[in-house]
Amino acid sequence: MVGVRSRAFLQEAPQDPTFKFLSALAKELSSGRVELPSFPEAAARVQQVLSDPAVDGERIARVIGADAGLAGRLITMANSALLHRGDTAVTDLKIAVTRIGHDNIRAAALAYANSQVQRAPELAHIRPQLEACWREGIRVASLAHSLAKQTGSIRTDEAMLAGLLHNVGKLYIHARAPKDPQSAASLDANVVNAWYPSIGKALAQNWKLPEETCAAIEGQLESDRTHEGPADLLDLLIVAVQVAAKMAARAPDDEGLAKLPAAVALGLSAPAFKRIALDAHAELQKLQTALG
Repeated sequence: MVGVRSRAFLQEAPQDPTFKFLSALAKELSSGRVELPSFPEAAARVQQVLSDPAVDGERIARVIGADAGLAGRLITMANSALLHRGDTAVTDLKIAVTRIGHDNIRAAALAYANSQVQRAPELAHIRPQLEACWREGIRVASLAHSLAKQTGSIRTDEAMLAGLLHNVGKLYIHARAPKDPQSAASLDANVVNAWYPSIGKALAQNWKLPEETCAAIEGQLESDRTHEGPADLLDLLIVAVQVAAKMAARAPDDEGLAKLPAAVALGLSAPAFKRIALDAHAELQKLQTALG
């Protein structure tokens, strides 16, 4: 399973270390053997158990409770300003699982996994890239959450999870890239951008995430995408990624963003983007605290 952008890049690449690396990635994607290096077993088990539609809160709590660090991360999220309602703090893991929902549990598990991956000794040479990917994921997640609140067409937890996962393929590329400086340097932005959506989809499918989430991760860069019917998660993620890019470049363009087919489908006007930017700033702080 190789995306159109990555397949085209592979066909054009020369016979060099980068080409060999990308060829190996293509084979892994096609075979379905895609695992994020140093991804903790506890977080992977959570993703797998949540794929069972018949799973109950008690079983989820048992899986999470087997790892004290993961359990603590979930309790923190349940009591965060982003999700907690009321004056009574949540201290019971089963209650926390019931209250915050499956997508937020996935997000907490991913945050925990990210902290473990960043500390892995074998990945110390790419720690700055891993940290940058996580910050980007948090930014897009906060924007997706705000967009979902603004439009009301997508669940906020579903939107936030898609935003958090949108660039997980970049983590995979950096983690699997050759360690020698010459090969690593050749993996420029064009290489990464050509491949990360397809790899991200493969990882999401490996974790048995909903197909809507997998499709959104793969199609997030299709800014000219149009379709029949109501707006969907992919529309929302396309807009969130575009807004995040404009913000990162310090080049606001509310009028241009409002013309995106996905923004039109979501019913977003130029003034709406100003409100979303302000709300996303507050959501970013809440999300950073919730995910630790």
